[in-house]
Amino acid sequence: MLNLNRRKAVAPARPLPASMPGQVIAIPVELLTVRQAASFAQVSQPTVRRWIRDEGLRAYRSKERGRVRIDKTDLVNFLKGEMI
Repeated sequence: MLNLNRRKAVAPARPLPASMPGQVIAIPVELLTVRQAASFAQVSQPTVRRWIRDEGLRAYRSKERGRVRIDKTDLVNFLKGEMI
């Protein structure tokens, strides 16, 4: 007799790696394109790209096409002069 209703075994979920106990990992809430970030900051797109490259503005690159995204809270903190 064949039992066709068997399920595949699922590996148990592994906890997220944490370098320090109690460390909180922030998840970006609102991601902006370079164009949107430039418009928000009232600067040009090359200026935003220079901030990312030279000044330390944190940015995320998507895996599919390599598009750059900037978290809005990181941009606001950068514009306030707070270190990221």
